[in-house]
Amino acid sequence: MTTRIALSARPRRPYPFHPIVAAACVSFALSGAVPPAVAGEMFGSTAIADGAGLATPAAVRRAWPPELVDADGLRRKFDSLDYNLDLVRRGDLHVPRVFVTVLPGDLKALRSTAARKRLFIQMILPLILRANERVLADRARLLAIDGRIAAGRPVLASDGMFLAGLATAYGLETPDLAELKRRVDFVPPSLALAQAAEESGWGTSRFAIRGNAVFGQHTFKPGAGMVPRRRDAGKRHEVKVFHGLYHSVAAYLRNLNTHPAYEDFRALRAGKRALGHALNGYTLAAALQRYSERGTAYVRSIRDIMRVNRMWNFDHVRLIPDGSDSRTPASRLEIAS
Repeated sequence: MTTRIALSARPRRPYPFHPIVAAACVSFALSGAVPPAVAGEMFGSTAIADGAGLATPAAVRRAWPPELVDADGLRRKFDSLDYNLDLVRRGDLHVPRVFVTVLPGDLKALRSTAARKRLFIQMILPLILRANERVLADRARLLAIDGRIAAGRPVLASDGMFLAGLATAYGLETPDLAELKRRVDFVPPSLALAQAAEESGWGTSRFAIRGNAVFGQHTFKPGAGMVPRRRDAGKRHEVKVFHGLYHSVAAYLRNLNTHPAYEDFRALRAGKRALGHALNGYTLAAALQRYSERGTAYVRSIRDIMRVNRMWNFDHVRLIPDGSDSRTPASRLEIAS
């Protein structure tokens, strides 16, 4: 029997209700030893199951007693799973399905900058790939439906319901297929990683540690986020907080895929697809000048992070297929156009 290990954490409550902690709360689940009701991929006390149903928080806590792990302990956990970024970069290793819900609070204490960056990438990359996986699954079904319509075949009732739900999720009043194809698409991992590093100080900012906010997304709902210490007088924005890191990543993808400020990003991405070009973060970063008040200087910073840390290597990596060994030779990620 193949053993699948999922690394997870019990989510912190949003700031200001949770304490500052210096450890990531992790637990292990072995497939084959987990009741069907709680089988799935873990994000804190919530199971996101693939066909196995959703687990209740109580059931999850019973199945996987949490273990507190600091930054060094988390590094050892990754080593025990043979999670080696050099092998991942070369395409010799798939990325393990290892999902960390909260950042270790002592990440900043690591003396080695290289070690701190490596650990940050190891934590965030699987979350980005999983979020993209889900978006691409929706995109594949969307394209299949579009193909049936183009061929003059009738739309099934279930497909109509799917399109209606997708339109709502992506901020559209009606299922506009052309617009959905522009919105329901992945974000290159190199771009997401670079922005996460920039916005969270490589996982060391108080927003990231206390609010699981790694992309600096703003909210104008009072009390829904953390107030920046240097917020200008008259400003009302807060930095949105999340129950876990995956929620932050998923919200980031939705932000780029729906917000009017990133229409140029979506247009550039769609244009590259129409030309048959592979999508890469370095190119698409050019359309994110509005992500920061710094504009073009922000884009330069993001591209510098990609270049210095060779993040383009991650644009074609993929998660371990369920039930496979991590050392199964990795193939390039095939993306439906």
